[in-house]
Amino acid sequence: SIAILLYLARKFKTPDHWYPSDLQKRARVDEYLSWQHVSIRGKASKLFLTKMLLPMLTGQPVPPEKLEILTEELNVVLKQFEEKFLQDKPFIAGTEVSLADLVALVELMQ
Repeated sequence: SIAILLYLARKFKTPDHWYPSDLQKRARVDEYLSWQHVSIRGKASKLFLTKMLLPMLTGQPVPPEKLEILTEELNVVLKQFEEKFLQDKPFIAGTEVSLADLVALVELMQ
């Protein structure tokens, strides 16, 4: 959970790169953390549920057109992630890994 990650970063003196004290870098981390759950997670979850769970529950295949639409929606937010958040940088908040990168990694691995 994002709330737990932020709590732990604030409670325990974690290295600054995880949740930067620099306000611009912290804002970048916060921006991604606020965006990802309705974008990457939302679109990826919808595709997973439709492709994997719906056929198991209904016993019916999902029309390929529906899967194509959902796949394209996911591709759109992945492109937004790359263009808006990475912008040819190694990490979301700049040159060091942060909580935003950790959350992004988990989302993309699922």
